Amino acid sequence: MDRKSKSNSPASARPEFVRYVTEDQQALQALLWFPKKDTKVLVLYVPSATGGFAGQHDLTPVSDVITGKGYAFMAANVRTVGDPSGWTFSRFEDCVKDVGAAVQFAKSRGFENLVLVGHSLGGPRAMYYWVQTREPSVRALVFMGSIVSPYGEAQLRWSESKRAEYDAFLQKARDLISQGRGEEVLTFRDYFLPPVPPSLTMSARTMVNVFGTHAESNASTVKFGAQVTIPALVVHSTRDEIAVPKNAEEIYASLTAAPRRDLIWVTGSHMLADAEDAQKYGEAIASWLSEVVPPVR
Repeated sequence: MDRKSKSNSPASARPEFVRYVTEDQQALQALLWFPKKDTKVLVLYVPSATGGFAGQHDLTPVSDVITGKGYAFMAANVRTVGDPSGWTFSRFEDCVKDVGAAVQFAKSRGFENLVLVGHSLGGPRAMYYWVQTREPSVRALVFMGSIVSPYGEAQLRWSESKRAEYDAFLQKARDLISQGRGEEVLTFRDYFLPPVPPSLTMSARTMVNVFGTHAESNASTVKFGAQVTIPALVVHSTRDEIAVPKNAEEIYASLTAAPRRDLIWVTGSHMLADAEDAQKYGEAIASWLSEVVPPVR
């Protein structure tokens, strides 16, 4: 845990850089923003793609809006961002340890009520963490530009010929695993769209574990949506070029047991590089939270 042990007193405009470790001793980092007044409610951003809160995203406009409404905001990394091999040999299920470490750190700083905001692949990470732990301090889930799964979003976005190409590639990965060669590294080109690096490179075992079908991968929102029994928000751009809007519709439809579920549409890119786009996401999330999890809790 961070040894500075600062209180939740109002902070400057700059976030606090914090460090903590997982139960299996993986060192992780986060940025923590405070509102002007003390709060017991923290909004925890679970990152997308390879697991970093920086890179293609600028979360400052999001944090400005959310802290302006009286919430603390923390943007966390997961282990793949700090691993020298990245996500080449990663295991999706480790997100439970990574998100769990961020949650425990937040609780150690006095935050009693948490909201998980999963962006893109962060949506499946937040979902899987919650259904596995049922952490009582988590009061709501937000799926922000999220995906049904890595495999599923590609199926929605790709042409029939591209889908067939990937299915053949995925079968090659399965064959390597069955031969005891699951650590061999493969590359599938043109998986993503710019500005994300288009090539997908990882071990055969990780490829199936993270980018496999609904049946063989836990990296999914809709696979577990019916198990969500806390309020949930799906906030999505009508112009999302990676997680096309159908993802949002299917995530929303899966949340059949949530006591409250909402779908809010915004405009802008999938990436949070543009301040105006990021601000729209922040405003939608903050407005919804003000009704569901007030900051005074």
